[in-house]
Amino acid sequence: MINPELAAAVGTVPDIERTERLLDEAKKRLREHPHGTTPDAARDEVINAAVGAFQADGSWPSDLGKRAAKAYTAALEWEAERIARKRAVESTELLAYDTRQAYSADALEHLGTRLDEVLSDARKAAETLGDVRSADAAIKAGGAVVEAWGRLQGLVDDLANIRAAQWALLDPGPRPRSIVGDDDTDERRQLREWRRQGYGEVRNSRVDVATTEAYLLWLANVGTAYVPTSYGDLEADVTAATEPIAYDDSTERVVDYSPRVTPERTYKPLGTGRDPRPFVD
Repeated sequence: MINPELAAAVGTVPDIERTERLLDEAKKRLREHPHGTTPDAARDEVINAAVGAFQADGSWPSDLGKRAAKAYTAALEWEAERIARKRAVESTELLAYDTRQAYSADALEHLGTRLDEVLSDARKAAETLGDVRSADAAIKAGGAVVEAWGRLQGLVDDLANIRAAQWALLDPGPRPRSIVGDDDTDERRQLREWRRQGYGEVRNSRVDVATTEAYLLWLANVGTAYVPTSYGDLEADVTAATEPIAYDDSTERVVDYSPRVTPERTYKPLGTGRDPRPFVD
């Protein structure tokens, strides 16, 4: 499934959009190339038919060499076209990958703008929702509250797509046709670890990420939600967030006192379960 936020982000960068379009065209051309036979196989097919006829009735065609050469030449043309189309795909894959890497900051900036729009819309929905924080409560309230809750649910999907696009641009995966074992770089491993730890969502903090309406509303009001524009941008923010560390004498180990934020928790009546409440440690 195509991520609409990622498609829109790369579509705002002409160089990325052009190479992505070229890659789609190259793949289309390869798919449309008809199946064929390799030159050796085409030649052998003519020869084998002649040998079979000879064994059956002793006949031997006077133009066998000419027919075999014609079949070989025709198949050679098919093979050359096939090789060219396949090479166009492979070469353009590298071009598209490198171009996306070179201009990813521009696409990430677009995602930052989109995040601001989503968070702004979430704050507007919150004005109508008031204290409502569940679908059941919205249905009971009815009217504009139900409509606002529906908008909020759509914005949760938008947020999920924005974050997925963010990490796809920061970590686009291995370069096409890279040597096995060399495609998992230290930088890519570090990005995955930062993502697991909850960095790249709120500046100077790591958060317990969730894909819920409550998390979106919390994120909309925290004031420091952002989209990193590069590995260096994220690295600098992680460094800033993890500077408060100290040695704990009692445990003889280094303790990380950097802030970790969890979205607001709302509690339900006893026996119905509960949702998380925010805390900073």
